[in-house]
Amino acid sequence: MNNDSSAFTKGQAIYALVILVLINSVNYMDRYVVGILFPLIKADLDLSDSQLGLLGGIAFTVFYAIMALPMGLAVDRFRRKYVLVFGIFLWSLATFSSGLAGRFITLFTARAFTGTGESSAHPAGVSMLGDYFSEKVRATMIAVFQMGVPLGAGLGIILGGILAVKYGWQKTFFIYATPGIILIPFILFMKEPVRGGSEGLTADASERIELEGFGTKVRKILSLRTLRYHYAATALIMFGSQGFNIWMPSYLERVWHYDLAVAGKIAGIAMLVGGVVGALGGAIIADIWSRKDSTARIKTQALAALIAVPFMFLVLITQSKSILIASFFIAVILSVAMFPILSAIIVNLTEPQDRGVAMALLLLFQTGIGFSLGPAFVGWTSDIFNHFGFENSLIYGLVVLPLSYIVVAVMGILALRHFRSDYEMVQKKIADLAKK
Repeated sequence: MNNDSSAFTKGQAIYALVILVLINSVNYMDRYVVGILFPLIKADLDLSDSQLGLLGGIAFTVFYAIMALPMGLAVDRFRRKYVLVFGIFLWSLATFSSGLAGRFITLFTARAFTGTGESSAHPAGVSMLGDYFSEKVRATMIAVFQMGVPLGAGLGIILGGILAVKYGWQKTFFIYATPGIILIPFILFMKEPVRGGSEGLTADASERIELEGFGTKVRKILSLRTLRYHYAATALIMFGSQGFNIWMPSYLERVWHYDLAVAGKIAGIAMLVGGVVGALGGAIIADIWSRKDSTARIKTQALAALIAVPFMFLVLITQSKSILIASFFIAVILSVAMFPILSAIIVNLTEPQDRGVAMALLLLFQTGIGFSLGPAFVGWTSDIFNHFGFENSLIYGLVVLPLSYIVVAVMGILALRHFRSDYEMVQKKIADLAKK
């Protein structure tokens, strides 16, 4: 386990935060651009909705989820900025390769390698932020980092729609491969923080922590019942939100007959602005509330899930364009609000040397299950209803997604029963590490 033993300044922590936000933004730009390119890819490669669903889901997410596990272990053992450099180079190269694809299987493979590289960003980023910033502001700082999700997703869709109309889907992939390469030298200038430094561990104490095997780490993390409920909840959040978001431009084009570029702008702006508001707003509320109630983060997440349900249904049943756009905007705010809170809870319930693997497990549930199945489920359901002659068959796949959020709220309620005992046990272990 390698650490930089020297302390970092506040300015260095802020610099690292800014770079991590940019990394996460590029991460999600490259991930989400494929959704706005669906109509052009479908026409050019003669693909079905099921195949598009695979490109938007399983092609990316299976490799993303599987490779998150060794990436997480690497994050716990090596300098995290070097893990980031490796990952961002790999996914940028794969994004460029997507533009060279002339068949479904070639594009599927390129998207798989995009997922492999991107699996480094979240474990490394959240692990570093846990050491740069104290628990009191951790959810807010993670929320700032996760602003890269709506920024990247929104810009990915907005710019992708504009570039696709002007240059085609292949050249759009080429253009999107560039920002990641530009970021690499800026990553190398980041200061590597001491693991557990924000919780009182010195560099020497951190170096003396015994290295544990992957299986040991996983068993230790999953022994906490609070985390088991949260991992299940995050899979359901991703199933509902990403199934909705990936297909929203196509829904606007097919059902509401928007031009592709306009559909991209509507969906992209909603995710960009609504996502930023949700990420920051949810985390700030949770951090402030948690000063009086240690379970506030769990409660905030459960409430956001419940409130989002009617707005997701409104997107699908309204006849008003204004209500459609407003409802989607609110649904995005509430959906994105849950993600930084989830990450903060997991960081607070794990020891510093386990956080890379803990975040990798989060990605396994989020992406390997939720993101893999959400877009694919919508595509498969749409094809089935279309086969039987149903008009606007895409709606029948989307309408199931809000139900997953109801189960998320139930998971939060169940987690509340175990949070305090799990939290006290982990904090005692961290305090013991600091005394060594």
